[in-house]
Amino acid sequence: MSSAGTGSAPPRPSVFISYASEDRSAARTLRDALAAAGIDVWYDESDLTGGDAWDQKIRRQIRDCDYFMPVVSATTERRKEGYFRREWRLAVERTLDMADDVLFLLPIAIDDTSEATARVPEKFLAVQWLRLPSGLPSPALDALAKRLLSGDHTPLTRAPWSPRTRPSKPNVCLPPPLVEICTPTPPDPAAPPPMPTFPHTPEKGGFFHGVRFMAEVLWWGLTAVWLLFNRLPKWGRVLVLIWVVSTLFLGKCSRPLDRGYNAPERPNPARAPEREKKARLLADRISKSAREGGIALNSAEISKLGNEIAQVFVDGFGDAPAGPAKPLLIVPFAPPTAEDAPSKFAHAVFLSLYGRLSLDRRGEVSVTAPIAAGGVTPARARQLGSNFVLSATPASDGTTAGLAVQLVATGDGKVVWTQTFPVTGSDPTAIAEQIANHVLRLVPKKVMRRGK
Repeated sequence: MSSAGTGSAPPRPSVFISYASEDRSAARTLRDALAAAGIDVWYDESDLTGGDAWDQKIRRQIRDCDYFMPVVSATTERRKEGYFRREWRLAVERTLDMADDVLFLLPIAIDDTSEATARVPEKFLAVQWLRLPSGLPSPALDALAKRLLSGDHTPLTRAPWSPRTRPSKPNVCLPPPLVEICTPTPPDPAAPPPMPTFPHTPEKGGFFHGVRFMAEVLWWGLTAVWLLFNRLPKWGRVLVLIWVVSTLFLGKCSRPLDRGYNAPERPNPARAPEREKKARLLADRISKSAREGGIALNSAEISKLGNEIAQVFVDGFGDAPAGPAKPLLIVPFAPPTAEDAPSKFAHAVFLSLYGRLSLDRRGEVSVTAPIAAGGVTPARARQLGSNFVLSATPASDGTTAGLAVQLVATGDGKVVWTQTFPVTGSDPTAIAEQIANHVLRLVPKKVMRRGK
């Protein structure tokens, strides 16, 4: 930072410009404009390769400067990390020792970055911003320079609004002398309703005051949940409905019909929470497949999927019958309780694949117990009324883990298609999508409809 004036002349105000390296050209233009107005300017033109000594110098400059000018842009919005964020934090820490009516922070936006969503400290949102496209001088910058040179330390306050709420369209309002007319932006009718304010703590104690406060908190919670649900996109609301339907259905299945009814013992009753978790995971996979495939679900289809989820998971993966016969029979790729990485990967692929095929070929896909003694043979599949059997097993050649998938026609036992997919570094959803595309291409719809 250059030195102050000489003789008895008052020292010139000093400004520290903080910017991202990609915005150096705009920062240089801004520096030249302020220097031409008679203001001392310091900003870093190195790439911060000076080590600890350079870091200490920057800290000292931020501590001693009269004003701090952060440059906000699309670059600072995009970057999650950067030395400029450390400079911003140091400037905010310095304001903690300042009075509220002291002018110190001078944010500059060099593009159309919105204050409402900018990734800046909250302190930056409490003062007025200047918009200088590409850092070019403007009458607003000239007015600001005159205020700094005159020693006016009145902060550039902005239109009153809480930084935490961050409205979708902030008021474009500048205080005089930068702008003479202040016109607030009208509210957007399409904007979601604001969140309700939290109930105030009762000033007086007592039982009835506490009961009233708890009732207000309960009502606030229900209102907030309803507003958040309405703010979700359509696919998010469908996902929540699927989860609610599956949870309620499994809850009914887990209770006896009356007190005198003795439910039969299940092999592992302690595994019920795990089965419910697997059911919810399958519901999420089905909803994701529906969303990515552009398929809309109505309430009847959601209930049908809930029944299928319960049929697959309510009794666990054992030797239970496969249920009503359908033309395409899928054998789960791995037990859900497996702990090794290849089996977990295979089970994740199966969940996503089952959701995709169940939606694309509704009413034509069934699932059986995963790995019975000797596997599911074509003869066993024919007994179940299926035309095709899709199965997969984790495979390894000693160095690389893979997932071997095959599609078998039950009529002659011929392998229609087989392929081994790598496990390491692969996305289960992407692998499931590839398998589904092969199956939908190789299994004709007319064959599957004959099995209805």
